[in-house]
Amino acid sequence: MIGEHILQFEDLQELCRPGEHPRLATVEKWAQDAGIRYKYDGSGGIWSTTAALNAALGVSAANDAEPYNPDDLFGRK
Repeated sequence: MIGEHILQFEDLQELCRPGEHPRLATVEKWAQDAGIRYKYDGSGGIWSTTAALNAALGVSAANDAEPYNPDDLFGRK
């Protein structure tokens, strides 16, 4: 990983299929199916960001989110 915000192709391979080294097409399909936005790198792979991964997962930074209210999950007021 470059810094703490960029996910290189190797990082995405590991997330896609831990312990394996899936091909580019496999990682692309996984990212597309998961809704992860990515760009192509100059080395025959793709890269993304932790923000793109979090957005695809529906996760936001604590300082960006509204306060958590468990009653919202169950429609209680």
